Amino acid sequence: MRQLGRGVPALAGVVMAATAAVGCQWPDGTRYVDHVFAAEQVRVTTDITYDTVVDSQGQQITLELDVYAPPAGDTVTERPAVIWGFGGGWVAGDKDQLSTYARDSARRGYVGVAIEYRTSPSGGNVIDLAGAAYDDTLASVRFLKDHAAEHGIDPDAIVIAGYSAGAINALDTAIWPGERGPATSPVAGAVGIAGFSFGQSDPGEPPILQFHGADDPLVPEATGRATCEEARAAGNHCTFFSYPGEDHFVAFTQLSSIAERTADWIFEQVLWPLGYRA
Repeated sequence: MRQLGRGVPALAGVVMAATAAVGCQWPDGTRYVDHVFAAEQVRVTTDITYDTVVDSQGQQITLELDVYAPPAGDTVTERPAVIWGFGGGWVAGDKDQLSTYARDSARRGYVGVAIEYRTSPSGGNVIDLAGAAYDDTLASVRFLKDHAAEHGIDPDAIVIAGYSAGAINALDTAIWPGERGPATSPVAGAVGIAGFSFGQSDPGEPPILQFHGADDPLVPEATGRATCEEARAAGNHCTFFSYPGEDHFVAFTQLSSIAERTADWIFEQVLWPLGYRA
């Protein structure tokens, strides 16, 4: 049985066992739900090379990621991980964009990871650009699985998340496998902020969580909601949150709300089924 670790009262096991996982109000201080570490306690390791690829100009480049981890004294040594991918239409952006989200994940006891992926400043075919970024996102998951012990990660509990183009990468990582390799998704769940998937949902895919601004002019809410509805129609789990009056920048204007709801959802829909308990 996996343990939640620091900050969970002994009563928590009784409370959780007596209630359904979905929609639970977890006891205050529940690891992976609440902040159990201060921001200054988070350990950050930057610019770790995870792959070498050829960019849109035919140049060989290295792709890097940053790891945000709980403090060295943390008693839990095998932790779920949340990978965060930036937005920018596959033409711009960098891994610092969602560093606040990655740090927030670490404060809750996860290993937070901020990744970069291939972008093309000169643009190009959207499917080609999205495909390259999808391949890079998959490579970041493989790297973390291969180096799980080094970074204190549970390789079976990796969630992929992102904003805008990064959200599409994340949702594609859950949904596109089987159509565009690999055969099955390598992640335990996916979170998309202002995104959608190019894939077609099939039964047995990981659960997904989506956030959207109701007044998003770049990626209309209906486009994101369609991905969620298709996932449900295939028999998979999807939770969708809409923010009235918010536009495409909902990831930043609603950061606290999204971070909290993401942590709750991961605990309920990903960690609980994997056997994480107090």
